[in-house]
Amino acid sequence: MKEKMYLSTRGNQQPLNFYEAILQGIASDGGLLVPDFKMPQKDLNALKDLNYVDLATEIISVFTPDDAKEDIRGLCQKAYGSGLFPKNVVPVKKAGDVYVAELFQGPTAAFKDMALSLLPHFMTFSLKQKGEDREVMILAATSGDTGKAALEGFKDVEGTCIKVFYPIDGVSPIQKQQMITQTGKNVDVIGIRGNFDDAQTAVKKAFNSQELKALCDEHHVFLSSANSINIGRLIPQIVYYFYSYFTLVKEGEVELGEAVNFTIPSGNFGNCLAGYIAKEMGLPIQKFIIASNKNNILTDFFKTGEYDANREFYKTNAPAMDILVSSNLERLVYFLCQDASKVKKYMDQLNETGKYIVDEDVMTKVKENFKAGWLNENQVLETIGECYKETGYLLDTHTAVGYGVYKQYQKESQDQTKTILLSTASPYKFPESVYQAITDQTLDEYSAIDALNETTQVDIPYPLQGMKDRKVLHTKVIDKDSIIDFIGEQVKGL
Repeated sequence: MKEKMYLSTRGNQQPLNFYEAILQGIASDGGLLVPDFKMPQKDLNALKDLNYVDLATEIISVFTPDDAKEDIRGLCQKAYGSGLFPKNVVPVKKAGDVYVAELFQGPTAAFKDMALSLLPHFMTFSLKQKGEDREVMILAATSGDTGKAALEGFKDVEGTCIKVFYPIDGVSPIQKQQMITQTGKNVDVIGIRGNFDDAQTAVKKAFNSQELKALCDEHHVFLSSANSINIGRLIPQIVYYFYSYFTLVKEGEVELGEAVNFTIPSGNFGNCLAGYIAKEMGLPIQKFIIASNKNNILTDFFKTGEYDANREFYKTNAPAMDILVSSNLERLVYFLCQDASKVKKYMDQLNETGKYIVDEDVMTKVKENFKAGWLNENQVLETIGECYKETGYLLDTHTAVGYGVYKQYQKESQDQTKTILLSTASPYKFPESVYQAITDQTLDEYSAIDALNETTQVDIPYPLQGMKDRKVLHTKVIDKDSIIDFIGEQVKGL
């Protein structure tokens, strides 16, 4: 059987196998790693009754060596079957005529847990397969949720250490408290004076720095990523598209084979890209409805084909979506055009001018698959209030962006296709905004948690209980231009 290999979206990376792709994290030419094989069509009937661990095994094994399937099952059992998630892993609830897939039931109350509970197991398994004895330094930039989920996933994992960079004024108070109180002997949390894009750009540059590479070689260290630029972050996310669809089949809400829409609050675009791969594997998805906040660069791209980052950056009440450089869009453009030289040209243009425009062939495929919209901050609050009043379902600010954009789309298109909304975080991660939305009252974040619970009787997730009293363990803050130098110093210290 031919080995499954991974190539760069920009065409100048030697092919890597699965284990190498997981460990390297990003392509050596600055691109992102993508499968160099055609997606097989999965038999929906054979998958529809599987539990989450077995379904994850079947989906993820498409991307791994053929002889690794039972090993993958063991890793999935550790991630999803060991009590970190509820038994059904992703509950699907109803909010009016919208099906809400709750991806926030894991150890940090955010959807990033779905992949970051498995990625450390991928990493340690890959290290073993490659006979690698160097120390792995995991780098992650976060706009809020990736950081805590990565820290929790890699905490005390042998042979690894993790450095998480977050914008000091660009995450919610609860997200920040979750990170700076993180325990673990191999974890480090660093605030930066800058925004998420600054942190993500610096992390990408670190992977391509020859000086840093030489330093890592000298100190027997190699760098890898926990962001969705790592293919190992992306692959586990494909699973919950199949799982939420099959939940509706089991409950008699859709017929097997009936197409549905997915609405996805989107920032770095990894969540949606996983859905696109699920569609390529045969999951019957009609449209992806991409929802943005005021940083609406993705909305403009999906409507016009122009990606223009030359715009004001806004800090909003949905901070995990405060992003202007959506990394995984590069993978989508590659999938749609299948031409690495074209992708490289676009990315060079983005780097040099801050924008690029895709050609008509790519845009035709975009229009076939995607719709997009955005909400401003007031609309986010109105949407939370209206949804709670009309359906009794409590949305967080990011999921509210998705719900509101879907309602706009539904009204404009009259599309009655059943729709699954991916809910990306617990409302208790953004309690001030959510409480304000349903009561018109403002409270500090910790008072808002208790008041929100008292008002709605929605349970406070275990990971967010007692947040206020946790000891702060991480206080480092650096300038955005110092990130690569900081990483170099950390490498020398290992």
